[in-house]
Amino acid sequence: MNSFERIHDRWITRFREGLPELIAHLDWSREQIEAEQTQRLRALLAYAKAHSPYQAERLKDIDSADFTLKDLPSIPPITKAEIMEHWDDLVTDPALTKAKANAHLAALRDDHETNPYFADKYYLSATGGSSGHRGLFIWDEDLFMATAGIQYRFEAQLDAQRPPDRPRRTAVICSGSYLHASRMVFPVSPDPQREVSVFPASTPIGDIVRGLNEFQPDRLVGYSSLVEELCAEALEGHLKIDLSRISVNSEPLTDEARHQARKAWGIDIHNSWGCVEIGLAAIESDAIEGMVLSEDCNIFEAADADGKLIEDGPANHLIVTGLYGKALPMIRYVLTDSPVITGTTGRNAPAYRRITEIRGRADVWFAYPGNVKIHPLVFRDVLGQHAAIIEYQVRQTPGGAEVDLVSHQKMDTQLIEKALRNNLAEAGLSGAQIGVRIVETLPRHPETNKLARFVALKA
Repeated sequence: MNSFERIHDRWITRFREGLPELIAHLDWSREQIEAEQTQRLRALLAYAKAHSPYQAERLKDIDSADFTLKDLPSIPPITKAEIMEHWDDLVTDPALTKAKANAHLAALRDDHETNPYFADKYYLSATGGSSGHRGLFIWDEDLFMATAGIQYRFEAQLDAQRPPDRPRRTAVICSGSYLHASRMVFPVSPDPQREVSVFPASTPIGDIVRGLNEFQPDRLVGYSSLVEELCAEALEGHLKIDLSRISVNSEPLTDEARHQARKAWGIDIHNSWGCVEIGLAAIESDAIEGMVLSEDCNIFEAADADGKLIEDGPANHLIVTGLYGKALPMIRYVLTDSPVITGTTGRNAPAYRRITEIRGRADVWFAYPGNVKIHPLVFRDVLGQHAAIIEYQVRQTPGGAEVDLVSHQKMDTQLIEKALRNNLAEAGLSGAQIGVRIVETLPRHPETNKLARFVALKA
């Protein structure tokens, strides 16, 4: 067993050991949830003040021992840009520096390193996020345990009540590389007897269909847009599998996809929402009545466009405090996703608030002649992993794409073009025409200031 396998097995064991407690949390009252939030928040604040120079200054006027949830707004929010600017002073382990973290990710990207764990202790991931701005974030063992637990606790709870009566096989469609957090968390199973097979999302859809027909899974986990494609393949008679559960992530779930899944397999899709900054934030229970916010593991403050905090309804953005994971304390971190939040009225986990919609998160597939469809991950796997890229925009062309990059240093754009052409060829688009240029700024919407990261050709 190599170093990666040894550490990963330990993390998975920790996840399975902690899962019963996280399942029990689903029956908590609102008072119990808030008591847990208060206790973990005080511990997090004390730890951050003691071990992070930046947080020590930021939190110098608070008393963590007596801190309450009502006191949270007294701490200024922090953005991704601020985290990237002050990264070395924000982390709580002196062995973690942005330079070393970026070197580790670059070695993984270029296949010079095979162990995704930095210092055999942390999982690092770079992300472009919904805005296209690069961020660099850390998961420790506690955050992984909580993230995987949130993802699978409803499924494990149902399995305990009604054990599966057929071969247990889960197909996971995600990034083929551990550089992307989806590869780290979604192929994990709470059931050690369940067989899990990973299908890289960049694989041509026909090859995925053939692989699934051979594997014959009873459960499917994947990106929303890819699952919608597979629903269509099933209805056309190409995909011949019998699913009992579908879970989707990373992208908006359409009503059409839900309809297609019911038509193909007679089951609902379980939607989820999360981000690499804090892990999984919400997932649908079997009641399919909105995504249950992981309020036992995170504190969510919804805000309007003016920054005023609101209880529920449409929010302009969220301010999130992660209660698990201390390597990079996420205390009042601004998430630019725009959710619609409802009160605590659900049948499952009734004391938890829910998200009924996430606005402004859509990624765009690129369709090329010959029925070639390219998922945004094919571009993100290259552009999101270069430390010098601050943000980017990809515009489809008839034979490939034009890419604009904002960078703080000189870059060899020909190497980026080559990597993109290789990725596109593996995804089914051979001989792609790719142009990459460095620009000072990217065009944003004049009112919302949002960046259209992927721009498809108009039909």
